[in-house]
Amino acid sequence: MKLNLGIYAVIWLMSSYVLLATPAQSQRPSPCSNDNQERPSQRRRQIINREYGLRFDIPANYYTELRSETGHRQQLSIAVRNPTDVEFLECARREGMRGYGHQVSDVRVTIEPRPSNISNVRDILRDAAGGGYSQILESNFGTIAGQDAVIYTVQTSYPERYRYARLIHPNGRYIISIAAGDYGERIDVIDLQVMNLIMSTMRID
Repeated sequence: MKLNLGIYAVIWLMSSYVLLATPAQSQRPSPCSNDNQERPSQRRRQIINREYGLRFDIPANYYTELRSETGHRQQLSIAVRNPTDVEFLECARREGMRGYGHQVSDVRVTIEPRPSNISNVRDILRDAAGGGYSQILESNFGTIAGQDAVIYTVQTSYPERYRYARLIHPNGRYIISIAAGDYGERIDVIDLQVMNLIMSTMRID
């Protein structure tokens, strides 16, 4: 009987050791990281979208990705992406990471049909304030590409924080949005710099 108790004690100690060792093994560092974002270069390059007559500048070291949605949600989206995030996405795909697409914070330019209840930028702000899951932290009005625009910051309950600049296309058929944001309660300063560059250089032919 004493022998059996001794065996049980050894097994219990070995099990405890395995349980204690397991967390350390699961906390190995990820092979992919985008923590240190590359600074936007001083050189610029121009992005042109002839379908909607848009032109704007981005840092020369940044990349773009064009996405087009059809059907009930007709939308064109141009993602302006930091080179560090481009390398991160390539690494994450190679390593088979899950959910890696949610770990990048692109600056986005989107064009979508103007809803019938929107006739000016004040309507845009009023419509944004109507959502129950988000709060507008600050807003102001100005001009972008010679058009009236509204610029505002939203905090959602997820939580996410986004800064939007929105205007109505001169042809009256579309709303143009420029946005930067991320999960949490802050927006990366680099993303805001790129957003401001796009806003200040945008032209609509």
